[in-house]
Amino acid sequence: MKISKLKLTNMKTILSITIALLFTVSSFAQEKTNVETFKTFLDGIVDFQTVNINNAEPLVDITGLADSKADKKIMLTKENIQSAMDEIGKYKNAIIIVGLHTIVKITDAPNCQQSGSWGACMPFGKGLIQKFGILEQKENYINYIIGIPDGQERTLYLFN
Repeated sequence: MKISKLKLTNMKTILSITIALLFTVSSFAQEKTNVETFKTFLDGIVDFQTVNINNAEPLVDITGLADSKADKKIMLTKENIQSAMDEIGKYKNAIIIVGLHTIVKITDAPNCQQSGSWGACMPFGKGLIQKFGILEQKENYINYIIGIPDGQERTLYLFN
């Protein structure tokens, strides 16, 4: 009977170690997948050939790349949001970066919905929000992705 309890204890230990290793490997794979997700998300808008993307904070590198490659950059405020949204139609691609956690791609500029908090007609888009290293994908009118006007930095990047 002691032998079977010992075997059972060893099996439980081995199983626990195996599960821990799987979570660790899965975590490393997820980080790599996040970078690939950003690259796929911005395919055709931003060229990543010359930039290595940091797995921990990919939006730091993407923001730097957007700063250098965009044809026009607008810091969004409640006061300038309508004129900024009007600019989107003049460019081939538009993305908005909020802090170091959210990126939004405008996918349907003519399809917009009036936002009470922003006081402007906000276009439809797709977004990636990074929380605790995990990416959450959103698809909605951009006011629901970028949040309400507050002290956060929101930057619109326009590309031809």
